[in-house]
Amino acid sequence: MSQSKKLFKVLDEYIYFDTAQESQEYAKNNPGKVIIRNTEVVDKEVQKPNYKQEPMMEKTPSMILDYLNQHIISQDEAKKEIALAIYYHSLKLEHALNDDMLTNAPIMMVGPTGSGKTFIVQKACEFADVLFLHVDAASMVPEGIKGYSVSTLIQDVISLAGGSIYKASNAVVFLDEIDKLFIQEDSELNYGAKVASQLLRLLEGAMFAMEDSNYQVSTNFSAKYVQFILGGAFQPILDKKQEKKSVMGFATKPTKRYKQKITLEDLYSTNVPKELLGRMGAVVNLHPLNKEDYYKILTQSESSPLKEFINRVEFHGDTVDIDEHTLYEVAQYASKSKLGVRAIKQALKSMFSDALFYAADGEHKTHKITFKEDIL
Repeated sequence: MSQSKKLFKVLDEYIYFDTAQESQEYAKNNPGKVIIRNTEVVDKEVQKPNYKQEPMMEKTPSMILDYLNQHIISQDEAKKEIALAIYYHSLKLEHALNDDMLTNAPIMMVGPTGSGKTFIVQKACEFADVLFLHVDAASMVPEGIKGYSVSTLIQDVISLAGGSIYKASNAVVFLDEIDKLFIQEDSELNYGAKVASQLLRLLEGAMFAMEDSNYQVSTNFSAKYVQFILGGAFQPILDKKQEKKSVMGFATKPTKRYKQKITLEDLYSTNVPKELLGRMGAVVNLHPLNKEDYYKILTQSESSPLKEFINRVEFHGDTVDIDEHTLYEVAQYASKSKLGVRAIKQALKSMFSDALFYAADGEHKTHKITFKEDIL
């Protein structure tokens, strides 16, 4: 095996190893020597060889959108934008495109809690067979502090990829609750600005050296080809825009759907770092769902939470009796809640509590499901 194909080497020396075990043995016998990944091998692994040149037609943006429409009600603009982004992200995995097409700009998804931000991205990745990682950005801490940091994020991506640097380098990472990083609080533990700065380095495609404590080696990970999608409610911005609209006298005739949109300019006026926003390729807005949307989620979506609860009961041989009026009551409750789709799941859990408990008795009963808001 030529030296350029060996996996490990001694830093600043021409000493190479085929396996991690060999490099580990050398490190034990030579204290002070630093073992790293052979960058020539890593570069070849990340730059996948033998790309095809013809367009990939197996899973087009339209096909991804059709799949999203089966599972997600409304949010047409967001579904279309994400379908397009995931298509081109998956396209680069199969074809040698120019560098501008190989790298994807991050996307900012803005919408209230429970409007479907995470679910849209997750389902698009599911259909396109792309590695997906969801991260709660609000819970992250700066490097050097015990907790979930950028290094932990990279380790999770590599773990999900089964240790493959190539697969990890082409993942989709959803950074949820990103707006919480920029809420100013009088606390010494307000790490938002530091975490945002470290995330910016990640979004810029920096190279990270990940230490492996088992083998005393360093793995180089580049975030250059990762598709980052950021999600947040940014509710104070929407509230301010709505207040301004009311003062100007345009709120006397309410529209069918709340259509206020947040732009990059709106985000620039907040505490979001200019450098971070400068990386964004697009701002995708999601709107609050209404009663009709929630009813369709219950009755038409392939991912309806109602199906999940009914299936649990019917698995034991029992049946469920739930009428349309009850479903409309659940939809009405969800439309008034600030939890979005999560409110539906909360309501159904309470409504199905007895049925789920007694179905396991195997008595083949029919359970009448009703809605009572006072039990929630």
